[in-house]
Amino acid sequence: MVDPLVRVAGLTKQYYGQAVLDGVSFDIAPGEIFGYIGPNGAGKTTTLKILSGLITKFDGDVTVGGASVRADRGKTHAMIGFLPQSAGFQAWRTVESALDALAELSGVAADVRARRIGELLERFELAAARKKKVKELSGGMTQKLGMIQALLHEPKLLVLDEPLEGLDPPSRNLVKDILRERQRAGATVLFSSHILSDVQDIADRIGVLSGGKLAISGSIRELMPAFGLPTEIEVALAKAPEVLPFEGLGTAHPRKPNEWRLVVADDADVDAIVHTIIERTLAGGGRIRAIGLAEPDLDDLFAQYIRKGSARA
Repeated sequence: MVDPLVRVAGLTKQYYGQAVLDGVSFDIAPGEIFGYIGPNGAGKTTTLKILSGLITKFDGDVTVGGASVRADRGKTHAMIGFLPQSAGFQAWRTVESALDALAELSGVAADVRARRIGELLERFELAAARKKKVKELSGGMTQKLGMIQALLHEPKLLVLDEPLEGLDPPSRNLVKDILRERQRAGATVLFSSHILSDVQDIADRIGVLSGGKLAISGSIRELMPAFGLPTEIEVALAKAPEVLPFEGLGTAHPRKPNEWRLVVADDADVDAIVHTIIERTLAGGGRIRAIGLAEPDLDDLFAQYIRKGSARA
């Protein structure tokens, strides 16, 4: 088995005697995109600040590439690209100058800085703004500038606090594409977001933080049983047979004309049910456009989690 790139074990942090993080533990594998979600005040930003070295007083162990973020700060700093929730730049600098200064602080050689800054400004569609002062940028442009500074030294780990905040839909899609590119190049990503559809788009695994504790983590498919959501099969028919093919297989819910979701028992043989639906549809003169296991929606999972938490309380 491959050792995790990030290991968080028993992470605890208190402010004024109040636990913000209470024994949080999780691992992130090399090349994985890990989405970190939870209600406001759950401790997400505190976790990311500890990983990035901005908070040094805490209990528990946090390592990146086997190095302690507390004891080996220089080593871990070189491996991490961090985007805080509000990226701060010297407003009087030009975009190019601001990035060059930050890359120099990260130890990037001058010739590499010049190449990387140009490449990333082009990739983030900011090349035309390179001579603009930072104070002249829109909120979305400043957010993309923050992403660029996190990527300049080609870190192994990206730690991003709300990286899609303030971006319009095209820019959100661009940033998601770039994160997938970095993953394909071998980078690992830990990011928080309150835009659950964006988390669902790119995260391999999700960790749900609540009340300072990591309530659960896993892929969306793995989280379904824990959240009590039903197993569903999506069926879209190009032509419906005279008798719908769902009898005895589960509970069918129409969604659109000729589209259904079939709720089946948790222990049902989904492949056998799909096969039966296809056979019945064709035998009845119908035609199937699409059929398969329905992917749960992250909003549904999270809402179910909140409801369960309220019931426990």
